[in-house]
Amino acid sequence: MLTKKRCWRLKGGNSLVTFFCFFSFFLCFFLFDNNINNTILYVDCFNNEGHEAIGMVAMSGLKNEQLYELKKLLNGKDLVDIGKWGHVVHEKINGTKSMHFNLQENDCKNINFECNNTNGLCLINSIKYFYNKLLSTNLDSKNKIYNKTDKNDLSKELTFIYPRNINFTDSDSLKYLISLISDLHQPLRIGFAHDNGGQDINITHFNMDGSKVKTNLFEYMDNEIINKMINKYQSSWYSGWTHINRIYDEHKKNEELFEQHGIDAIDIWAKQIISEFCSEFYLNNYITHFMMSKGDQLHFDTSKNIDIFYDLEFILERLIRFNILRAGSRISIILNYIFSKKKFSNFRKKSVFDKDFQESQRYHTASAYKNNAIFINLTIIFVILLLLFYFNVIMKRRNKMHLPDKIEHIELQGKCN
Repeated sequence: MLTKKRCWRLKGGNSLVTFFCFFSFFLCFFLFDNNINNTILYVDCFNNEGHEAIGMVAMSGLKNEQLYELKKLLNGKDLVDIGKWGHVVHEKINGTKSMHFNLQENDCKNINFECNNTNGLCLINSIKYFYNKLLSTNLDSKNKIYNKTDKNDLSKELTFIYPRNINFTDSDSLKYLISLISDLHQPLRIGFAHDNGGQDINITHFNMDGSKVKTNLFEYMDNEIINKMINKYQSSWYSGWTHINRIYDEHKKNEELFEQHGIDAIDIWAKQIISEFCSEFYLNNYITHFMMSKGDQLHFDTSKNIDIFYDLEFILERLIRFNILRAGSRISIILNYIFSKKKFSNFRKKSVFDKDFQESQRYHTASAYKNNAIFINLTIIFVILLLLFYFNVIMKRRNKMHLPDKIEHIELQGKCN
């Protein structure tokens, strides 16, 4: 008989199906999406969001004709797509890590950049090499530099011996140049050898829920602080602040500086970057309690652990955001000059790095799915079982309710009468 109890079961069945559908969607979204996001943030540098922000600032400063030349070299892509390229490539090539650092033997009172790498594989030296490589009209099968054609080219020859015997294409040189200039604006990459560019400074910082996170200062500045900024200021981070107009006056001053000094302006900019970090961190009133004298120099005592509280973190956040704007601004200044002096071929040469980069990208994508395989499979099984349950139990019950037998039909008619 079609009783109230059976009607309630039917409604309950529908509610149960609805609940399982929502639960299945949540399980799939949370487990898969959350683990994917945790997997793909693998770049050992300004993290992916940091590089993208620098690329957006740089794109806002490129002139139309120069933008056309850029697109030719990058096969239709733009600066946002290739900021992390250098680090991805270096996962495949041993001996290139030093290209992303230029540590000093001095302290904040005596900032001086030298390249102590016998192959010339230091950050500032590498920037100048690839800048001149792009401007050169000479073929470069042995990584030798160059005839100089302009006051903005280097006035002296550089030593640069890459770990592999590679003939860099113009596209390779451009990607390296952008990646390296971005890294220059992470202050600890041009910091001090005493604390290993902040890697020997142990710190504790605090999540938004108050939980403690132990790491080192380099990793914190290179990656973690940007992730925290995005979580804390999501509306601000994605609100369009990545434009040279945010530092328009400084951008114009940097254009004049580059006009006067050419690529040697890199040394001036590097000194400014580390000087400001010294003022905000090493010479901060709170940090001075962790400093020690070593000869006539003042260095951080690496035997101590330091807590990064809100006030200091706010200062470092502001510094990182400003350096992202500066990096993009200066990249655009340099690229505008390069593309105004040289026109590049429409025919893109095949690069030996293309295979390494593509394999690396495929590997990380595959790794994301591999690491989440168990969650994906469990979700698929759950959905299949849900569908079987629905068709074998709920639908049969519904059909039975909607197709009463003859006796039930007579009873129903009697009740209606």
